[in-house]
Amino acid sequence: MIIFNKHNLMFTHYTWTDYAPTSTKTSGKLDTTKFNRNEGNEVLYIINKMISLWDFSKIESCIKMERIIKEKLPITIIKQEDIATWIQINWRSIDFKDEAKKQSA
Repeated sequence: MIIFNKHNLMFTHYTWTDYAPTSTKTSGKLDTTKFNRNEGNEVLYIINKMISLWDFSKIESCIKMERIIKEKLPITIIKQEDIATWIQINWRSIDFKDEAKKQSA
């Protein structure tokens, strides 16, 4: 299993809060905890949790998740478990390669 870390992130706008090791924002299972998409530690946590649950092994999948959170995830979805569900439902329909081709045409 890969570990996605701060140096792998595509975007640099994040804030970095020091959470307690037992904070539900960055540990445990994905639940009803509110998620801050601008907090780097929370983004890393949810990406790493999802790659573990879904057995992903490519860094490209992590980058796609980060882009989905930043660019596609509706702002009305704010709970960790709802974010994971939304990404899982929409994973196959989101292809950033096609988007790049449309923009260059």
